[in-house]
Amino acid sequence: MMGKITVGFLPWWPANPYQVLLKQELNKLGMRVIGNPSLSLLRLLVGRDGLDVLHVHWPHGTYKTPLQFLHVLITLAAYRLLKNNVVWTVHELDAYESLHPRRDAWLRSVVMKLSCCLIVHGEHTRSVLIEQYGYRRPIHVARHSSYIGWYKDEVTREQARRKLDLPEDAQVFLYFGYIKPYKGVEDLIRAFGQLPDKNAVLYIVGKPLDDAIKHDVETLAATDSRIRTHLAYISDDEIQYFFRAANVVVFPFRQTQTSGSLMLALSYGCPVIVPAIATLPEYVGSDSGILFDPAKPGDLTRAILEATHAPLAQMAVNARLRAEASSWNEMAAVHDQVYQNAVGEA
Repeated sequence: MMGKITVGFLPWWPANPYQVLLKQELNKLGMRVIGNPSLSLLRLLVGRDGLDVLHVHWPHGTYKTPLQFLHVLITLAAYRLLKNNVVWTVHELDAYESLHPRRDAWLRSVVMKLSCCLIVHGEHTRSVLIEQYGYRRPIHVARHSSYIGWYKDEVTREQARRKLDLPEDAQVFLYFGYIKPYKGVEDLIRAFGQLPDKNAVLYIVGKPLDDAIKHDVETLAATDSRIRTHLAYISDDEIQYFFRAANVVVFPFRQTQTSGSLMLALSYGCPVIVPAIATLPEYVGSDSGILFDPAKPGDLTRAILEATHAPLAQMAVNARLRAEASSWNEMAAVHDQVYQNAVGEA
């Protein structure tokens, strides 16, 4: 019987509930999780690093300076040679907002080569890794779970709209999340502008990556009086008001592999409009959302128009059911098996 496994999450971003919720479930299974473990070569060489598995989540978040970048590379290579226990969850295949795209792309390729196995959130990512990247080691699918129960969900639509000063009878489209170039918020504003319904509202909520993006969004939004913006970080307790006020949540992404924001919208039982790319169609069907092709001109507008006469009440029920279909316990069970295999093969 294998003893308690100790796993190091690299990097550890507790502001993101993904890792916190996963850690909680892994703890229940008897595993110890250390966030941002000390990558000490000396401790590793003398067998005192304390880690059975080194689990990389977002490679671009493991360093800030060139010296740290070099240290991470050397240490990961040492773990591969001495323990063969590096695991990578492929949240994304690109760091879209990266300040150093070439360096980060190279780091991802190195992490892939050093990993004894990979974890992905959908079959699409698994296929890409095999067919395009030629990855031949095990790839495990752990479906991204929901955030039901993590954020407050106590208000009605009427209460939420009063709080946000939104018309009770308006069709409200919501964008929620960080605002970065690849998120396509500017595309959404332009597409919404083609909607003839004068009573519809588009609410753009989230923190922009920088002042330039904030200025672009504000300038575009000012051209349509139906568009409202709240371009700032939203506290956990306030999140419920925006999702409860919305009829539909729109994610106009140009690129992605998976989306925690999508799972958050489904957790609140919100119908969604999402691009038919990567793993997203594995989480959203015609029963709970509307898919569009971001490469097809006018298709986002088509999806928004379709939403105005879709059976949104039933889609909301189905969205919640989809959110309930995957649990953090199931995700943790996949990780448990991955870790057991990694330790057994080390």
